[in-house]
Amino acid sequence: MSYIFDGKKFAKEREELLAESVKFLKKRKIKPRITSILVGNDKASKIYLNLKKKSAEKVGIEMDIVEFEKDTPHTKIIKLIKKLNVNKSVHGIMVQLPLPESLSKHKDEILNSIKKQKDIDGLRDKSLFSGATSLAVSSIVSFAIKPLAYVGKKATVIGANGTVGKGVCIELKKLGFKITGCDQGTRDLYAKIHEADLVVSATGVLGLIKAEMVKEGVIAIDCGAPKPEFDFDRVSKKASFITPVPGGVGPVTIVALMENLVKACSKD
Repeated sequence: MSYIFDGKKFAKEREELLAESVKFLKKRKIKPRITSILVGNDKASKIYLNLKKKSAEKVGIEMDIVEFEKDTPHTKIIKLIKKLNVNKSVHGIMVQLPLPESLSKHKDEILNSIKKQKDIDGLRDKSLFSGATSLAVSSIVSFAIKPLAYVGKKATVIGANGTVGKGVCIELKKLGFKITGCDQGTRDLYAKIHEADLVVSATGVLGLIKAEMVKEGVIAIDCGAPKPEFDFDRVSKKASFITPVPGGVGPVTIVALMENLVKACSKD
């Protein structure tokens, strides 16, 4: 019987500690504030962004959302980011991904225009912060397995060359896992997944990981948003631990993001 991870419950426990940290900052006359940039009208992005805002407000963090049309020139977005970089009342800057196709080639340029001290999503080059999703995956894996029991275990990360996947590989290496990085088109993908004790999927491909691809007792971490990358109904019958979508990695990622903001405020 698989353990189905409750991300909302897990996140709520951390939110209580987070709220105390925010209260402490406010006593020091620091009011934590995030500005998030949304480009285009992607429904999933809007839903996720509203969840972030709700979570932020719950713990006493201010969050502003700035929206741009999908055909907005990348230079206009970067101009705003540069203004936010020097705004002392803004402690964190986020760009909601994915960007519209017309801006995808400018993604790195946009993300790298965020000041290192304010890149709470950990997405720019040489960021001062680990990526929020990477931190979420690490904390969930630590919850799933007793400390140190994962040292030397095999982990396969699908989407390892992507923005999220790279960070996940780094965090899992810190825990002691032997990492195999793959992408959707990797040769012998089945074999690389089937030998792993832990499988993390972060490709954005719906239903990519089938039950026959994983071994019995696998730990299955699904970073899909808003739809699952594992065939949940079937994989959950073989897995010892699995994260659902929605309600798995997502809520924990949001809390990790807010925790990064508190760190940014503390460094301010």
